[in-house]
Amino acid sequence: MDAKARAGRRTSHTVGRVPWRTRIVALIAVFAAVAISFNAAAATTKSAAASGPVVKVGMITALTSPISSNPDVKDSLLAAVAAFNKRGGAGTTHAKIQADVCDTHGDANTEVACARQMVSDGVVATLNDLTYNNPSGVVDVLQGAGIPRIAIGGTDVSEFSSSVSYPVSAGIIATYIGTAVGFKQDGRKKICLVRTDAPTGATFRGFLTPMFTAVGINISCDIAVATGATDYAPYVAQVQQENPDAVLISHSDSVTTQLIGAMAQLNAKIPLGGAPGSFTLDTLRKYKALMKGTVLADSFPYPAQVNVKNFPGLKQYFADMKASGKTSLSAAKLKATDLAPWIATLAFVNVTKGLDSFSPATVIGALKSAKDVDLLGLTPPWTPSTPGFSVFKSSSNHFVYISRFNGKDVVTDKQPVDVTQYIK
Repeated sequence: MDAKARAGRRTSHTVGRVPWRTRIVALIAVFAAVAISFNAAAATTKSAAASGPVVKVGMITALTSPISSNPDVKDSLLAAVAAFNKRGGAGTTHAKIQADVCDTHGDANTEVACARQMVSDGVVATLNDLTYNNPSGVVDVLQGAGIPRIAIGGTDVSEFSSSVSYPVSAGIIATYIGTAVGFKQDGRKKICLVRTDAPTGATFRGFLTPMFTAVGINISCDIAVATGATDYAPYVAQVQQENPDAVLISHSDSVTTQLIGAMAQLNAKIPLGGAPGSFTLDTLRKYKALMKGTVLADSFPYPAQVNVKNFPGLKQYFADMKASGKTSLSAAKLKATDLAPWIATLAFVNVTKGLDSFSPATVIGALKSAKDVDLLGLTPPWTPSTPGFSVFKSSSNHFVYISRFNGKDVVTDKQPVDVTQYIK
């Protein structure tokens, strides 16, 4: 089956619902520990600052939690909102965008409480949501209120099938498929999976295997690394015993950094790869002799200055973050995960540019009618209503970009990969 046909496929929610949900939640929880055409002109050439009525948008995410602490995503969203307001705000009335951010602390009850806050505060949409402990509870609240969730980081079948979910990213599943494609391009066919030791992580290898097999990659070993580990040498020894061509790391950036440090001490020169959130640029550069060639994949180009030539939209992103005045958002300090809130804001502004009044219903109407939205070339043109694939009904973006660390910078391939060809 070709990619186009595969993109339009549907599968039942009922059959296999439990394993899909269990595996997807496990996968996202791992990652959470670890997350210039006319439209471009519309986003960058408005001269008048927003002067119209206030339009509220929300974000539900874990800024602080036992497994994931990333307060920078709030700062990134606030910086994005400020920048787009300076360029004219939203819609035909130049509405002033106002951000409403709710920290779930990674707690199931607080996730639902945050969803209720969005309803009571009157947001017209949420941007860059990430809820992984009670996603179905959040769906019940926001779908019931008809509030669209733009650039949602889907973690559950309920979110993938929700009528108000509008992902801009192809998601974490696509990220790992992209990494596998990168390994295959580099001639690495036998890989070892290094992951969290959480109970749900035990299903991870089985979940990835069919897709990796379709790519031409064999997952030859599965090593669980304890989050609280203090000695990483035994894990490195396990990997060396398996003698893989490469290692796929699916863990937090702190654990990944310590594991790489142990590999350097033991002179274990094995190619690595994974999601950008697992590898900090500081770690890549500190251990550059070991890390050169590391494969990273994501739905957007890696946010590095070296990629501006091929992806000029990044230039606007860097400028907007710098304008915030926050040191954590300077080009040298930005994290890969900081790009997502800005992309979500860009998507909201470009999709709603023709609206003269804002409500959840008018925003959903704009999302349903929008076609080939150019997000500054940072992903292929986006049509929010495009059918998803397999159980991922709302995932209208099916592409990922593959990047590699060259010893100094993370360089992104210009040509994206359509992952639907690897998912049945």
